[in-house]
Amino acid sequence: MKLYGVFRTAAKSASIQLDLQSAAPVVRTAIDALVSHADYQDLAYLLLSDQSRDPRPNALIMVSGREISTMNGLQTPLVESDEVLLLPIAHGG
Repeated sequence: MKLYGVFRTAAKSASIQLDLQSAAPVVRTAIDALVSHADYQDLAYLLLSDQSRDPRPNALIMVSGREISTMNGLQTPLVESDEVLLLPIAHGG
């Protein structure tokens, strides 16, 4: 998983290797594995929506160069060769 902007700062890493135990992992599985890790609690705070625990209001999520909304959203299947990118969505006014 590649992290950019404030996600990279919070995780103290630009890249994180996840070992997904699921037989058929999806993007939601990868996000859940990431934010459940004790080392990434600051990242969980920035990434997940307080109410829905959904990362999409705060991040653009791409799998191997394609935004997940053009596929199956958080249920987009992952294979070992996929690269998941988390890009922060800037808010402000």
